[in-house]
Amino acid sequence: MSDIYANAVDSLRIGIEHFLKEPGYSSRKHAILTLFHAIELFLKEQLYRTNPILIYRNIDAKITDDSMTVGIKEALTRLENLGLGLPKQPQEVIERIQKRRNRIEHHRYDHKEEDETIISESLAFILFFADGVLKAKLENDVSPETLREIKSLVYDHQDRHWIAMHRLEQWMYETWPDWNNEESNTPDEFGGTLDCPICRKSYLVIGYHDKPFCFHCNTSIDAVECNDCGRTYLAGEGCCS
Repeated sequence: MSDIYANAVDSLRIGIEHFLKEPGYSSRKHAILTLFHAIELFLKEQLYRTNPILIYRNIDAKITDDSMTVGIKEALTRLENLGLGLPKQPQEVIERIQKRRNRIEHHRYDHKEEDETIISESLAFILFFADGVLKAKLENDVSPETLREIKSLVYDHQDRHWIAMHRLEQWMYETWPDWNNEESNTPDEFGGTLDCPICRKSYLVIGYHDKPFCFHCNTSIDAVECNDCGRTYLAGEGCCS
């Protein structure tokens, strides 16, 4: 894990803490500031992974510890030039939180009702980018319980369903490269999904990861399948006597 990624995750954690507080002037102000910072750093992390020198503003000058790095607009442009640009909708999300952040940084914070939506969509973008682009496991740095709470707040039911389905299919393609989704629902070797004892959705797989993994929760689950009734339950809780 790079120092840039660690810095991004730290800002994300702080932003989440403020978002989960009672809505108010201070909590929303600092949520905007820290989540914008997290977005900027996650974008720089993608540049860094492509080539570490790409995070610097002037790549033709001698690089030192004090060399200026790119801002968010430069990072987006540089990613676009590399063929790694973001779709229009995520860019609009970033523009909205940047506008609110600039107002705070350079003038004052006008607490507005739409800030709740701006913060929520920014969190949704970060979760998508970390998981889908950087292939990072945020559960290693943010508690699974907190991640589930955030997802329940920023995604609606249909969003969570399609995101989970995408994650599951992506994993199946990676595990069984010859699988053709148009010819069969699941790979022949795949035993199928189980109901997750946490979210109660059928996106849990057992036996393919270090621990059972739920693609709806997007985290490892300490789950066990009952040999008698076939129900899944949390280890330690027990099932059939």
